[in-house]
Amino acid sequence: MNNINCSDLYIANLSLFDNISREPCLQHAPELTSSAYSRAIILAILAILSFVGNVLTIISIRKNRVHRGLRQHSWNGVYTLILHLSVADLFVTVFCLAGEALWSYTVEWILGNMSCKLFKFLQMFSLYLSTFILVLIGIDRFLAVRYPMKSISTSSRCCKFVIGAWILSAICSLPQMVIFHLEKGPFIEDFYQCVTYGFYTEPWQEQLYSCFSLFFMFICPLLILVTTYVSTFLTISRSDRMFKSEVRNSFHTHFDNNRRRLIHRAKMKSLRISIVIVAAFVIWWTPYYTTLIIIMFIKPDEEVVQELLRVIFFFGMSNSLVNPLIYGAFHLWKPRKQSSNNNNSSFRDRSQASTPNHKSFRNYTNPIRREEETQLVLLENESSRNGNGYSHRIVRSNTTRSYRGS
Repeated sequence: MNNINCSDLYIANLSLFDNISREPCLQHAPELTSSAYSRAIILAILAILSFVGNVLTIISIRKNRVHRGLRQHSWNGVYTLILHLSVADLFVTVFCLAGEALWSYTVEWILGNMSCKLFKFLQMFSLYLSTFILVLIGIDRFLAVRYPMKSISTSSRCCKFVIGAWILSAICSLPQMVIFHLEKGPFIEDFYQCVTYGFYTEPWQEQLYSCFSLFFMFICPLLILVTTYVSTFLTISRSDRMFKSEVRNSFHTHFDNNRRRLIHRAKMKSLRISIVIVAAFVIWWTPYYTTLIIIMFIKPDEEVVQELLRVIFFFGMSNSLVNPLIYGAFHLWKPRKQSSNNNNSSFRDRSQASTPNHKSFRNYTNPIRREEETQLVLLENESSRNGNGYSHRIVRSNTTRSYRGS
């Protein structure tokens, strides 16, 4: 066995190399290389950025909740989902990005066997949890637009689904505790590594577990996200056509038309974030799992594997850096100018709300705009069923709490 094979058996951390026979190897143990050092630096930078982004998202959610103060009943459950997504992404940051950065720098596994098993479990757990929470948000978006009264973002339903996501993530990650273990390398020096060597007795066993992870962490979530967001897009498109037709006919007052414009903007916001979510999930995870399939089933030569690993090693896990940017930009970080206009011109806006001044109306109705867009969709759906018009909807928006987060 040459020196490269001995090193790759323990450094690559992929069971692809487990079929290499453990014949006596008199080479020295692997040491830190320039490529491994560069990989550690890149992972560390991604970990820092991801940590800062997710912490800022959590702080923003906390401030949003404190700002509501006595109105805890109006807390929208979608923020709870985003909060748990940020927590899951923090796990990914610590155990996947930062953990892999430290491991690349130390080269060998410097902790014990139980730490090896726990570390691999937490890595997979964090990835499952982040993906499952992302799927919950997609389902919630779909239900909120299509079936508003069945949204999962009420406080009780949301907690149940989130707890279910945590439990399911733990169950799916349990095999990691059994598969990975500490092994001593066949080198002159004492060299230990956290590997899967010796667990699989047949190639199909490894392929079966890889397919299990591929299905539950990528294929199934992707199908759910695409299905829910395409359905959401179609629902919003139909509503958009109705909106334009009603505005052209001008059956309602200026106040009603502006109210409809707010509804239209809220729906378009939901559509934009839907497209970005699916695109980010596909862009960051497709290269990772494509490479996994190539390694597991096509069995390319060692040089090809190393090139693939150099290209995609930061994909997938770095999705935890993108999520705070997406949800923070669309849900949490509000422009200060808008808030200032609300505080300084509330009386003027109220006195001019009945005039055709769109700017005044926008400031006057801004408290309504702060409610989640699904409340607006709910109001429109109710009106289309009972035919009572927008005056009825305006009363309901101020006197009932049927929106998500009740």
